[in-house]
Amino acid sequence: MSSEEQLLVGTKSLGSRVSVACLPCRSRHVRCDAQQPVCVRCSSEGRTCQYVKSRRGGLNRAKLAERRRNTQSGNRTTVGSPSDSPDRSSSVRTAASECRPSGDFLSALSNGNSVQSSEPETSDLEETLGTPDSVDIQVSSISNDFLIKLYYKHFHRCHPCALPQRSLQHYYERVPEQGSLALLVAVMRFIGSLYSHPDLTSQLQDKVIEGFQAARGLPPDPFLAQCHLLYSISLYWTAEKLKSREEIDIAIEIVLGLGMNHRDFAAEHGHGDIVLEESLRRTWWQVFCIDAYYAAIKRLPTFRLCEVDTDTDLPCEEDEYESGLIPTPKSLDDFETREFGPENQRFSSFAYLIGATRSIALALSAGSPDCSNWLSPKTIAEVDAIIDGWFLLLPKSKKEVLKEGNIVDELMFQAQMAVHANLIAIHRPFSKLPFHPLEGVSSCLVEPPKWLPVKDSETVHTQRCLQSVEAQLAFLVLPVQPFRRSPFTICMTAACTNTLLAAIKALYSGRQLAVARHQLRLVVGYIRALAKVWAQGGKNLEEIQIIAQEVLSRKNELPRPVTCENVTASTQKSPPVDGPPCIGGLDNWTNTTITLDSQDSLAAYWNFSTDFQPDIPVWFSNFQNGV
Repeated sequence: MSSEEQLLVGTKSLGSRVSVACLPCRSRHVRCDAQQPVCVRCSSEGRTCQYVKSRRGGLNRAKLAERRRNTQSGNRTTVGSPSDSPDRSSSVRTAASECRPSGDFLSALSNGNSVQSSEPETSDLEETLGTPDSVDIQVSSISNDFLIKLYYKHFHRCHPCALPQRSLQHYYERVPEQGSLALLVAVMRFIGSLYSHPDLTSQLQDKVIEGFQAARGLPPDPFLAQCHLLYSISLYWTAEKLKSREEIDIAIEIVLGLGMNHRDFAAEHGHGDIVLEESLRRTWWQVFCIDAYYAAIKRLPTFRLCEVDTDTDLPCEEDEYESGLIPTPKSLDDFETREFGPENQRFSSFAYLIGATRSIALALSAGSPDCSNWLSPKTIAEVDAIIDGWFLLLPKSKKEVLKEGNIVDELMFQAQMAVHANLIAIHRPFSKLPFHPLEGVSSCLVEPPKWLPVKDSETVHTQRCLQSVEAQLAFLVLPVQPFRRSPFTICMTAACTNTLLAAIKALYSGRQLAVARHQLRLVVGYIRALAKVWAQGGKNLEEIQIIAQEVLSRKNELPRPVTCENVTASTQKSPPVDGPPCIGGLDNWTNTTITLDSQDSLAAYWNFSTDFQPDIPVWFSNFQNGV
């Protein structure tokens, strides 16, 4: 009998709706014969067949008694777990109230033994979705929990400071009563729910809040810093920005208080476990990067950790971290003097992200748009040298963010997106790409500068902007689902979007205009996909649509220069810097009565099973001849 015939017989033999269905069939809303371990449909289609373990029945008394005896026996033989606490499904509050001091805890975790780790195999997101009833509000097993799997599959790779999943499982089983570790698991589950179970998010967040309240009496440790860091990221992108700032400030206090910015911290507190030591190094650097991201979003001239002295060693590659085969770490000095080292020396993607962040920090230190030293020609030359030096020393393997097997190097993706966003912010004020007053509504960028320096070499600055826009667009068409990107790339993309809108308004015509309109749809689709997970992304998308609605309403008219008589009274109070206190080309950019063209379907852009190839020509190469 053929596979098609088996499938037909299997589905017809159901007679009535079955009470159990595998996850792939359930997520696609197709009938399932519920055969275990593999249903007929999954067997015929070559899919990974998975079932959610029932927590409401399915076992008789004999099997329940046998499972209870096995669980108790396993707990008695587990090193470091209390014999009177076989149940590890207690609430975060209970776990936090029975903690031990952080030093003893790290020692109990390791005992000098390294844990070999690899990322557990998981199916695609669409094949791991279950109904809300299939996910318990309490964690029972790190290895089998769907929310933990979703966290590691979609979020961890973007912000990889927590222990690999297998290592976390090992440590959690050994010391399940440790408050900060249990709280970390609760935060992970909350983040994982955002990807597939938003109806459970509120309950899971309540568990996290309870855990933080109970953790007030805990001595600070690196896991507690990870809790505040990861929770800060999730709060910011679920539109709780003020609370997010509080959480990152607490994380900063912890890492500085513990001395995690010093090189010897990981060796002294990892107790010989190289995986734990690597996690400690990554925690410091991830806090550093996220603090910089928040500053970059608001274009602040500095951030708290920017001025902190650090010599913490750099993280290794992601596959090395996941496998537990961690080499001797490279030092920050090694990276800062890499131009003098051999050409074949290797640094991890995380190291290059750190280098990019430190480069951007130097660029941010040039000042905010209203500072007296805002982007003088000398400052721009310095910033270009810093960022171009980072680019020029990138090895070929790091320039190509798409690896074999359609795997995206997430950290290099972030690093290059961030650097290009920063280049756009620096060069656009000097370019032929005017600011629109409505850009002030964007929560990703501060309002356009009120005082612009005298423009010099406009074409050069315009080309720099358009090169960075094209580079970002090239990253957005990589054959990977956008929702798996870091939410911070939403704001990095906003710089590209506003600049592309300005080019559509002021520069393009004919084919360039048509292509740019499709590129705009690409960007909107990218942010829309991320907004399905992160609520703040939806707000950012609304802001972009408001700006685009006005900019594109009269796209066939060239902007006319304004006179200083149109400047508001508040603007006139500010002293001039290097040029006139007005932004040219904005007087015709106000017509809120015309609506934005209807959005075309973006399905073709995200259906990567087709042979779709985006049409993004290198139009900036002959840009000078077209302006």
